[in-house]
Amino acid sequence: MVAPRARAFDAVHAAVPATLFAGVVALAMLAVQPALTAVLLAGALLFSLLARGAAATARGLAWQLPLLALVCLLNPLFSASGSTLLFKLGPRSVYLESLAYGATMGGLMVAVVLWLEGAAAVLTQDRLLALVPRRARALPLVAGMVAQLVPQLLRRSRGVRASLASCTAAGPRPGARDALTRTSSLLLSWSLEESLERADSMRARGWESGRPRTAYRPERLRPRDVAALAGIAALLIVTATCAWAVCAQWRFYPRMSGFGPWWACVPCALLALLPAAAELAARLRERGRR
Repeated sequence: MVAPRARAFDAVHAAVPATLFAGVVALAMLAVQPALTAVLLAGALLFSLLARGAAATARGLAWQLPLLALVCLLNPLFSASGSTLLFKLGPRSVYLESLAYGATMGGLMVAVVLWLEGAAAVLTQDRLLALVPRRARALPLVAGMVAQLVPQLLRRSRGVRASLASCTAAGPRPGARDALTRTSSLLLSWSLEESLERADSMRARGWESGRPRTAYRPERLRPRDVAALAGIAALLIVTATCAWAVCAQWRFYPRMSGFGPWWACVPCALLALLPAAAELAARLRERGRR
């Protein structure tokens, strides 16, 4: 049996990568500045290549890059603002500032998608369920029951309407209001009857038996996980402060200006490269064990 490949953040609690990716995604969505967007997009692309592979990344970029180009090219047509005229397309003027704003927004969307795909590769369903409270773990069961019962009710409602429409011996067809009332009454009766059976079945399996259900926790929060969380939180605070300062100075219109100091992008670069560094460290540890 082939052992699963080591992934980034396998050696730490799931709260560590969850906090990291939540902060990175929030920063990518809020920091609308070309340099920050480019740094976050490059970090997301690098981590996707390492964690998901070149083939999966290329399949995603096959529809993400056309979306980026579409946003970049359509923004000057809908927002003809700026001071640097590039060319005229009929009655519309295409400005460099509008083109740059569209490219930044397109890169922002691609970066967010790549970060979410990378987070999905690291945070499996089991690790995500380990993060939620014990009561919240019943939500998948509730969602599964809803997904099963809604199509069943729709099929039964169509059957009831077909039966009422085909039963012509009792007189003329009922009106829309009467047909809706009859259908709702029958569906409510069926639902109440089946709810009792489902409740008895779940109670027989131990649900709400009066005792708290035990659960196996595959991961426990250790001191080193707390230290990693503290370090990531500090890096996120520093990055958010620098990003706010950079974005506050930046202007797209009427002329692009206010680039700010270059060192203000260093915390963002460290944050964007941290998942890729964790993936490389996991691979080196796996190679050392061999």
